[in-house]
Amino acid sequence: FTLIIIINIEQNYKLWYNAFINIYAKEYTMSSFLVSSLIILAIFAVVGLFNYFRLKGAVTKLPYEEFRKNLRKVQLIDVREKEDFKYAHINGARNMPSSQFNFLYTSLRKDQPIYLCDKNGTLAPRAALTLKKNGYTNVYMLKNGLQDWKENLKTKR
Repeated sequence: FTLIIIINIEQNYKLWYNAFINIYAKEYTMSSFLVSSLIILAIFAVVGLFNYFRLKGAVTKLPYEEFRKNLRKVQLIDVREKEDFKYAHINGARNMPSSQFNFLYTSLRKDQPIYLCDKNGTLAPRAALTLKKNGYTNVYMLKNGLQDWKENLKTKR
């Protein structure tokens, strides 16, 4: 009878011990997963903030009124893709799609201001950064893109 009790206690001990080890291992795995997830999230946040400030410093954003008043004296570049540009654009704008901008920007003059526009203000900062890296200094963009444009756009009929 004593031998059966000892064996039973030993088996229960092994079960409890294994259960404790499994729970501890799961907690350790969850906590290490949580820590690694937080580290990855922090890295993405730092990279995102770095890119935000890098792009923000590359271009001066102009409100609609200020952007509009000098259109005849500047190089007006629309960085949307060809299909969007053909559908509607500001009269006098040249199309340099953002997907091809790195190959096309060299045709721009450095001695004249460059005004960039896009649909909502997300593509123009990248184009401006390319220009800034290559020695262009007078680069401006339409704040909030063409969604803020108050006049008629030239459309394809």
